[in-house]
Amino acid sequence: MDFSKHASSFGAAADLYDRIRPRYPLDALRWAVGEPSRRIVDLGAGTGILTRQLRELGHRVIAVEPDDEMRRQIDGDARAGSATDIPVDAESQEVVTAGQAYHWFAGEPAHTEIARVLERGGCFVPIWNVRDESVPWVAALSEVFDGNRARAAIDERSLPAEQFGPLFGTPELKLFSWSTPHTIDSLVELIRSRSFYLVADADTRVALEQQVRELAGRTFGAQERFELPYVTYAYRTRKL
Repeated sequence: MDFSKHASSFGAAADLYDRIRPRYPLDALRWAVGEPSRRIVDLGAGTGILTRQLRELGHRVIAVEPDDEMRRQIDGDARAGSATDIPVDAESQEVVTAGQAYHWFAGEPAHTEIARVLERGGCFVPIWNVRDESVPWVAALSEVFDGNRARAAIDERSLPAEQFGPLFGTPELKLFSWSTPHTIDSLVELIRSRSFYLVADADTRVALEQQVRELAGRTFGAQERFELPYVTYAYRTRKL
C-alpha cells in the first residue's frame, strides 16, 4: 500500500470525514488524558474530531495537522505540522494525542519528536475506534471495507510493550465498548470517507458501495436504523 497516497487522500473529503466519522467515548478520553485542564497537542488532528471533544472536556488543545483542507475544519489553535515537525516548544505539553492517526507515522523519528514536546512524565495517547468484529455482520462489513488490502504497518489492537521506543515507558491499554447509530445510506457514507475508497477508481467505488448496501439489506431488512458496534482502544505511555 502506498501510505503517503492514502494518508494524503482525506482532504478531498474533509466535510464528509468530519460529519460521518465516529466520535470517542468520553470515558475513554477521561481515562487517557486525565482531568482538565491539561496542555495537549492533538497530533494528526484531521478535521478536529478529537480536538473538539478534548476542548469540550476543558483541556487546552493545539491541533497539529499537515493537510490544509482537513485543518480548515478546525476552529481555534490549529497549526500546520506533522509527527516529525510539531510546531510547539520543547517540554511544553502534558499530553500528545493521536486519534485514528498513529498508524500513519509510527516509529522513529516521530517518537523522538513527540518526546521532545512532552514534559517529563507526560503522556503519549494513541487512540482508535475499531469496529467490533466479534459481531458477525460487522466482521462481514470489515471484509468489504478491508478485503485483501494490506493492513497498516501496525495492528492497533495489540501494540507490543516496546512499541514506543526507549524514550517511553510500557504502554497501558484500556478497551471501551460502545456503538453508534447508522442507516444504510450513512454506512455507505462511512465507506466513502475511507482512504482506500478515496484513492480507488470509479468502478471500484461503485462495487464497494453496492456491497455495503447488500450486506446491510440482508442483515437489517426494512429496519431503518441500526447500531454499529465499536471497541475503542486507548493507549497511554509516559515519557521517561
